Amino acid sequence: MKNQVLKGLFARLAPILLLSAIPFHTALAQTATAPPLGTAQSFAVLGASKVTNTGNTVVNGDLGVYAGTAITGIPPGIVNGTQHSADVVAQQA
Repeated sequence: MKNQVLKGLFARLAPILLLSAIPFHTALAQTATAPPLGTAQSFAVLGASKVTNTGNTVVNGDLGVYAGTAITGIPPGIVNGTQHSADVVAQQA
């Protein structure tokens, strides 16, 4: 009886045990190709109506907003890029 219980338990757990034996890095070995970002490539922050910073944030890249125009909290935040507020660049991105 005890052996039958163990065999039944093993039969139910075997698929889980086999999956857990596969190294994690092997399961993630396939790399996804990033989608093309076009004109949005240079943007680190891109908002639709407004962009609000609430601290000493450092943005490494462009910051933009379109169709809104509000960018608040810069400074004290720092933008290491160009700010685009409702301009053609932000609209295209």
